[in-house]
Amino acid sequence: MAKAAWPLWSDTEIDALELSYLNDIIQCRDGYSTFAAMGFAYYLVNRQGLTPDNYPVFFRLIESGNPWVIDALVGDKEPAKFLGSIQPNTFMLRECFRMLTTWKAGEIYPKALEIIYGLITLCYQVPEEGYRLYPLTVTDVNNMGKHLDKSKNQMDPLNRTILTTLDRIASLVEPQKPMPSEEIKDVALQANNIRGKFLDMTKQLNEAIPDILLERGNYEDRAVKPIVPEIRV
Repeated sequence: MAKAAWPLWSDTEIDALELSYLNDIIQCRDGYSTFAAMGFAYYLVNRQGLTPDNYPVFFRLIESGNPWVIDALVGDKEPAKFLGSIQPNTFMLRECFRMLTTWKAGEIYPKALEIIYGLITLCYQVPEEGYRLYPLTVTDVNNMGKHLDKSKNQMDPLNRTILTTLDRIASLVEPQKPMPSEEIKDVALQANNIRGKFLDMTKQLNEAIPDILLERGNYEDRAVKPIVPEIRV
């Protein structure tokens, strides 16, 4: 009788298989993956910690937008300062603006947005330095502003963080500074325009931002709760 032909697995194939499962976990598409992603988040925070060598993995977990995973990452820390312990770079800012562009307003757990905006605000604390790291466009500014929630006041934590960021960017154009390029001027003026429309109770955001960007979702409707397994002894 012929012996069964067992597949010969290479280390590369096994690594790829493991990675496929990890990617599925991070996407939090069901309760089992959300529970596993929470465990992975706890592992990263408490065993490894956020470092210049592993922050892209943290970004993947933040991108999931899952409230339980984000809470596991942040713990009792202030979300806006979560990424402040490592040196910002162009990759980090590019990922931030990619997420802000991909996410609809309201469809992502606010704490995840506070993490993203906290990093952007830090990078643009000196706006010229931030711009050199990541040259903003008017579209980027619109995708930042679309996450403002006009149903809440300016003291709402998320609104306050976004408004602070827009104010920093608007300061790229100031009377005491040299006249910037037309691209920088357009970015600064749009940041100021969005901020002004939010703060003026007689105005609406769609007077500054295209309607298509202001379509809102609800993160509570799309948040997948973890399924906690019953442990039997």
